[in-house]
Amino acid sequence: MRKLKNMLVVGGASRNVGKTELVCGLVRRLGAGREIISLKISGINAGNDPHHGNHEDKPEKFHLLEETNLDGVKDSSKMLLAGASRSFYLRCKDEYLQEAVYEFLSGVDKDAVIICESISVRKVIEPGLFILIRGEKMESMKKVLGEVMHLVDLTIVSDGKTFDPDPGVIRLDSRGWYHALS
Repeated sequence: MRKLKNMLVVGGASRNVGKTELVCGLVRRLGAGREIISLKISGINAGNDPHHGNHEDKPEKFHLLEETNLDGVKDSSKMLLAGASRSFYLRCKDEYLQEAVYEFLSGVDKDAVIICESISVRKVIEPGLFILIRGEKMESMKKVLGEVMHLVDLTIVSDGKTFDPDPGVIRLDSRGWYHALS
């Protein structure tokens, strides 16, 4: 497992808990004067298209796309609009996650500041900070949560727009990502 102190991972316990809203807010707040690369990872699983958009390509392993569209429709586009210097979208079958993430990493500077929206990536990367966002009620949790719950550094409760604790506790300095509550 690769350790990346310069990567922040934001995962959600379920859908629509404000993951992208949090990521975009962090990019806006912490991106001034520094480049931040965003990465959104979605699994390729039966029945996921309604949640992640219908994509014509059905890769055998994974598909990595650098986002250039500024229409704000896709999450990766929203991240660009928030100020990310580059934004990527990775669709991946679970068994190829490590290979796919390592390919992404091979295309960015080793010291790049990265914010990744994914819960499953925590199985293959040890980030500087791993944040879990959950709703007030822990309904319909993602299956992968059980595999990584013990690795969470900070849990944020959200209604999709507001967050507790406030995202201002999330910090970045020359040592990497951390939160001010520790």
